[in-house]
Amino acid sequence: MDSKQQIFQEQFIQPIGKTGRYTILTACVCLFFPGAYLWFFHGLMPPLGSLVQALIGIWSFAIVFSILEPIIYFSLIGFGGTYMSFLTGNLVNLRLPISVTTQQVVGTKEGTPESEIVSTLGVAGSLIASQLILTVGVLVFLPFLGKLNTAGTSTTVALNHVLPALLGSVAGMYIFKNARLGIAPVTLGVIIAFLFPKVPTSYAIFPLVVVSVLTARFMYKRGWIKA
Repeated sequence: MDSKQQIFQEQFIQPIGKTGRYTILTACVCLFFPGAYLWFFHGLMPPLGSLVQALIGIWSFAIVFSILEPIIYFSLIGFGGTYMSFLTGNLVNLRLPISVTTQQVVGTKEGTPESEIVSTLGVAGSLIASQLILTVGVLVFLPFLGKLNTAGTSTTVALNHVLPALLGSVAGMYIFKNARLGIAPVTLGVIIAFLFPKVPTSYAIFPLVVVSVLTARFMYKRGWIKA
């Protein structure tokens, strides 16, 4: 390990890992506070059978996604970005596009220390900006939230297309960068969309990621793409 990589590990990765573990564990404990408050101070407690049934229903898919999502998004948002994104949420619709855009603008190469630092700074900046904007936005638009959430209005229809537009723009950045890498996953995504239109997007992401990784490795071994 050269001195640059050693400094990067000791002064950047290790402190982030330590802070990330503490903050994630603290957040996990804090998640029980609302339920504990309702139980201890108001005596509200669901029947044990209903509680167990609800937990089994949630855990059945939450356990799978808790394993898959960090694996899927880690390579895009980096080590620090992963901790911050899973702590604060809005991973797909905000942190991911921000991370990809900042790396693209700065021109860093994926998987390098420079890319990791830029991604972490981008995600951290998005956290600060989004909290400030959300606070102001909620205060300003609070009187209009009822109309914005009314089903069937032009605003609601437009808001439903925000996430697909964001993901499409991120995919487009990578596809135009190396079109060959997008052939297999885009083709598979179109096939899934036509054959299984009712399958939730979250379930379709995993096979697309696997196909993307395997086809990229195959192309790299054949010399069709370069690192």
